[in-house]
Amino acid sequence: MESLYRVTYNNQGIYNELKKVVGKDIWLYLLSLKEINWLPKPPTYATENRSYFTQKGFERFKKETLPILYQYLDEKNIKIETFEKVEKVENIIYSDEYQIVTENK
Repeated sequence: MESLYRVTYNNQGIYNELKKVVGKDIWLYLLSLKEINWLPKPPTYATENRSYFTQKGFERFKKETLPILYQYLDEKNIKIETFEKVEKVENIIYSDEYQIVTENK
């Protein structure tokens, strides 16, 4: 299986932190952009969940989404972690071609 990628801002999920930083109006605007809203929404997503991009999702995120996020977030606080040997990822509660969501127990 391929690598997975976790993108965080201040050690929290980047989308949740973006929502906090920009406020409701800008958040709703960003969600309307095709460069942002291409990522499918999991049926549920709780605070203890963690999201990881697949290779395909990460490539698309880097090309389409990240340049927009740099306009709103401080680049030095964005961290990208690569996880090898993803067959060891446990507690998967959702996956699609772009992402895997796990429950962090």
